[in-house]
Amino acid sequence: MENNSVKSAILKSIVLLALGAVVIVGLYFMFVGTKKDPGEEQYNLTAVDEITTTNLEKNYPANPRKVVDLYANIMKVLYKEEYTDGQQDKMLEVLQGIMDDELLAGQSDFKKSIKNEVAERKKGDYSISNYIVQNSEPEVLNVSGKKMCNVECLFSLRKGSTGTIANYYQFILRQDEEGRWKILGWQVKQNDN
Repeated sequence: MENNSVKSAILKSIVLLALGAVVIVGLYFMFVGTKKDPGEEQYNLTAVDEITTTNLEKNYPANPRKVVDLYANIMKVLYKEEYTDGQQDKMLEVLQGIMDDELLAGQSDFKKSIKNEVAERKKGDYSISNYIVQNSEPEVLNVSGKKMCNVECLFSLRKGSTGTIANYYQFILRQDEEGRWKILGWQVKQNDN
């Protein structure tokens, strides 16, 4: 009888040791396994990175309002953020990718004119503090066999800390042969006040 109780006690001790080992190993992996390797730090995309990594071939804006939103966001980042010349060139390539071929053909050097505009605005301490793209679907018209529409966007342009000027822009967009909406032009809408 004594032999069975010794065997039972040994068996219980082995089971308890095994369970204890499982708990210790589990705790080890819980604490050590969740620690991040210093080389694997998470990288948060900046506003500049979001634009420079935009691939229009794979993810072209789905509708005219999103095209205008992308334009406004690029201009906001160009006016406000710090970036390298290479990053600026990539942002301008994305901007150029949402422009209609006819608009680009009418420009002697699209990228240079945008770079000059941005440089002048930054020098004058201007920034786009906010923008709002119209939330209603634009009316699509058929003009000379091509779909066209207008999308309004309100830009809040800030000069230093002295104040904000609000300007409404009306963007004219045209759908290309691949069904992508491209910016054909824009004009500042006069306030009726």
